[in-house]
Order: sequence, then structure tokens, then C-alpha cells
Amino acid sequence: MRAVNLIPADQRRGAGGVAGRSGGGAYMVLALLGGLALLALLYGLAHRQISSRRAQVTSLNARTQQAQAAAGQLASYTNFTALREERERAVSVLVDSRFDWAHAFHELGRVLPAGASISSINGAVAAGSGATGAAGSATGAGSGATGAAGSPTAASGTGASKSSAGGATAVSATPPGSVPTFTLTGCARSQSEVALTLNRLRLIDGVGEVTLQSSAKSTSGAAASGSSSCPPSDPAFTIQLTFDPLPAASSIKAATAVPASTGGSR
Repeated sequence: MRAVNLIPADQRRGAGGVAGRSGGGAYMVLALLGGLALLALLYGLAHRQISSRRAQVTSLNARTQQAQAAAGQLASYTNFTALREERERAVSVLVDSRFDWAHAFHELGRVLPAGASISSINGAVAAGSGATGAAGSATGAGSGATGAAGSPTAASGTGASKSSAGGATAVSATPPGSVPTFTLTGCARSQSEVALTLNRLRLIDGVGEVTLQSSAKSTSGAAASGSSSCPPSDPAFTIQLTFDPLPAASSIKAATAVPASTGGSR
């Protein structure tokens, strides 16, 4: 005999399980729950990351404040360093604005040839840029000394610049803008040695011009200037050295304007 299924057709479809009775609604609920769980997980991770970043920002802000406080405490030292550099520059400008007599005499002894000797040196400061010159003179001891210059004797004249500090008055023999000059008299072995002396004197630092005033042999044994004697066969010469003008007072004042203090507190 042939088997016959007596269960109605609609009931036979429902016998397949829950999905068959609900039409797939259970799977949709499960998928929704899974999505919500995933979103909750992502939210938790993001919240944790944000909290960590906020903690880092707070720590960095605290370090920044500490660094700023430390920099504020060191500001006075920075100002002091800047003040020291400014004052060093001002001192350097002041030194450069004065005529270095010692260096000039050193250079004279360095460049003077062996065939020439100096019997007298007269140093003067010509007026320049409104400054009235102050002069000093020097006379060498021993005209027979070859290649050596005399020792200077300090002297000051009218118009020298003055400065007062603590009741004491300092007089400058070379005021700003003045033109120092040397007048040399001496002997040389020959006229060619005089020419060599002129060329060598141009090598002195700061010399702007070298002028030969006279150079002649003395038959009477006296130099042309009459201040010393040279051998009859040796020419006596007179040479003037003109140095470069010193800086003007206005440029010195502008370069040496420095603050008196740092303005900070210890």
C-alpha cells in the first residue's frame, strides 16, 4: 500500500524549527544584538583612548608650566649675559677709539730698517671733527742706536677730552675725531736707505700718510734739524707720519649706549 501523510500541509512546514515558524525573525534579533555588542565594544575602546590622551595632555601641560617657571627664574641670568656682551662691545669700541701710543712705538721699532736710526720723535694730535689737539713729544736717547726709537714722554695740551668719575678727572690726549701724527728725525746710511725707511714706515698699523720733509747730507756734522748730529757722509732726514683719524664722538656715544643693569631680581 502507498503511505499517505495525513498532516496538513501548513503544519508540515512549521515542523522545520523556530525559523520556520517565525519566518527568520530570530536571526534578525541575534544579528541586532551582535551589532549592539560590537558598538559597545568600540565605544569602550574609544572612551579608554580618549581618557588616556587626556591624561597625556594634562601631564604635558604640567611639564610646560614647570619649564616656563624654570625659564622665568633663569631670565635674569640671560639678561646679565646680554648686558655683559653689550658692555664688552662698548669697551672694545672705546679702546678702538683711543690712539694706542705704545702699539705705535712698537710698530715703529718693528719696521725701522737696520740702516736708519731715530734721534728724536715728536708726537702730536691734530685737531679733527671739532677737537682741539693735545700734543705730546718724545726725544730718543742716543742717536747712534740703529733701528731704535726713543721713549715717549706723556704731555697734554688744551682741548683734550675730559671725563670725571668719583671726583677724579681723566684727560685724554687723543680726543675723538683727532688725527695723531709723528715727526721723526734721524740718520740713514744713504739716500736709498731713506727711501727704504719711507716704504717700511707705511707698514705701521693705522698710518694713512708718510711724508718726507727733508733729507740731506750734513757737511758740518749736524743734522738738518739741528737737534742731533749725523756722520758727514750720512743724510739726515725728517719724516712725518699721519695716522688715520680717530672715530668721531657721535659714533662712540651711539656704540657705547648700554643699560646700567639687567633690571631683574636675584
